[in-house]
This record gives sequence, C-alpha cells and structure tokens, in this order.
Amino acid sequence: MPLHRTFRRVTLAISPLILMLSLAGCADDGVVYDYSSQFVSGNWQVTVTGSGVPLPRISGSLVGGTAGLSGVLHADATSGCATATDAIVVTGSTDTNNVTTFTGTVAGGTLTISGTLASDGRSLTNATVNVSGGQCAFSAAEQATVQNYSPVTGTYVGTFSNAQGPVINVTADLTQSPTGDENGNFTLSGTGNFGTNTCFTSPVTLVNSQVTGGSFTLTYTDNTLGNSVTAVGSFSTDGSTLTVTNWSLTGPCGADSGTGVLTQQSGS
Repeated sequence: MPLHRTFRRVTLAISPLILMLSLAGCADDGVVYDYSSQFVSGNWQVTVTGSGVPLPRISGSLVGGTAGLSGVLHADATSGCATATDAIVVTGSTDTNNVTTFTGTVAGGTLTISGTLASDGRSLTNATVNVSGGQCAFSAAEQATVQNYSPVTGTYVGTFSNAQGPVINVTADLTQSPTGDENGNFTLSGTGNFGTNTCFTSPVTLVNSQVTGGSFTLTYTDNTLGNSVTAVGSFSTDGSTLTVTNWSLTGPCGADSGTGVLTQQSGS
C-alpha cells in the first residue's frame, strides 16, 4: 500500500556538535565584547565558498575555551581524499584579537581553519580553510563559512508529499544528543506518531539517526508490522525548519517516496 494512503505523522531528533569558546577582546567593528562568560556549544559546519577543492565541507564536534579547544571533525561528502568515517582530530586556541585557529591531520596533510568569533558566538567571520600536503591538499587557502547549528529538539509539524502532491500531515518530536560520537556526529531520539496510517502502530520509535552540520537522517521502524520510513535532509541554522529532501517507505505496505518540510512549534 503506498504511503499516500496511510502515512500520517513522523518524529525527529538530532544530536550536537560541541564548540565552547570563552573569549574576550575587541572585534573588528571596534566594539569591545566580553566573551569571558560566553560558552557556545552545539553542532558546527565548515563549508568552502568556492568550488573545485578536494575537501569542500566538513563538520563535527568541538569543545574548549580561550586557552585551547579540541574536537573531532569529518568530511561530509566523499571527495576522494577523505570519507565521513575518517575522524579528523583537531586542536586550537584563540588569540587576544578573538581569532580562533585550529588544526588537525587529514589524509596525510594538515587542515587549518581560522576565523573571528562573531559577537553572537554562533559563527566564525572572515574564515578561511586550508589543507597543506597529503591527498586533500589545497592550492591556496579558501574562504569559508563556519557556522553553529542549533540542536534539532522539539515538536515539528509539516507535510510529506510524493510525485502526486501532498500525501500526509506529519508531527515529529525530536531530541538531539548533547555530545558527538567518536566521529563528531550527533544522534536523535524520540518517537513518531503517524495517526490512523495502517502501516504503523503509533507511536513509532526512532531506531536510527545521525545529525552532522546542517544535515540529518532518521529512520522509524514498526517492529510489529515490519514497515520503516527513512527521512534525509537539511535544517536551518536555528533548528526551526527541517527540509526533507527524500523520505522513503519500505516494508509490507509497499514502496513510496517524496519530499517534505517540518517546522518547529513555538514553545517546544
């Protein structure tokens, strides 16, 4: 039975990439910001703004402060020089001008990421990325966006559609893990409710998930009826909107697939 006849509600949850920076100093705009009590934690993504580089996007978990930071990053897309399972262990520090620089080893070379912590503590501005030596070597340092992503936690409501149009209203209750795993990935927990959909006995438990940078994947499985739905996609930096680029149904109900958008409910 195709999903458009039975599917009703879904639940999501996402894990964190941790960056804690305690800084003090003067920003480029001449305003003095006090970072001494500011800590930034969560999921971070580094994206090269140009094209043609062998390591275009990485993400992971960072933790630290003024004296030093450490973490684990990984490539988000297989580029030929590194994969998502190649952990990039990084360390770094922040200077008196609030410029944070951290480095790590990737595919036989040295990764360097540097930028100024923004006043809201959620990004590095004027950031650059470079890899010296090894299989991922850059010809020169590249401009990049370095962004913190808020946890995907709360109640999300929206619609899934297939090729014929909207097929089901979805509600998702998600909680992201507070720390990353050995590869810097975060996980989600929660349950999904698919209403009167006969393919699932709601609520359905989230059995598999991953959050890294601005991307997520999650799977709900009904162990009694044997049906599963997997959703993959991206989310906004504030964690309020989940864009499902593909959902797919498998099991006795038959195959169905499509796209969707879920929005976090206020107060959740």
